[in-house]
Order: sequence, then structure tokens, then C-alpha cells
Amino acid sequence: MINLSVSDPIDGFDKIGELRNAIGKTFDGETNRLIWVSADGDRCHVEKDGRVVSEPSWLTWNRLFF
Repeated sequence: MINLSVSDPIDGFDKIGELRNAIGKTFDGETNRLIWVSADGDRCHVEKDGRVVSEPSWLTWNRLFF
């Protein structure tokens, strides 16, 4: 999968901006919460069942907005 930092300038949808605006929101049945988006927009820290994990931002975006 292509990184969001690469795809945003190409498709113009500002998915990284959407992620930044969603920090603190819960998703997937209220068990996951977006905590942080990296400076380049390619990684997110997500709280899952009380643990903080790092995952690709495209995966987090898909869970929140798709």
C-alpha cells in the first residue's frame, strides 16, 4: 500500500488532515482511539484495548472513514 504522505499530493483528498482532525475519536466499537499522527503522516498511534500500538496511517484512515 502506498503511504498517505505520497498519495495525498497525488489525489488531493488530504487524508492526513482528516486523521489529524480525528485525534481523540474512537472507532471500531469504541475500543480503539486515535492518539497521534506522525509529522510525515505515515504512522499513527492508536489505543487498542488499553494498549498503545503504532500502525500505518492508511490502515487507521480506512478504519475511521471507509
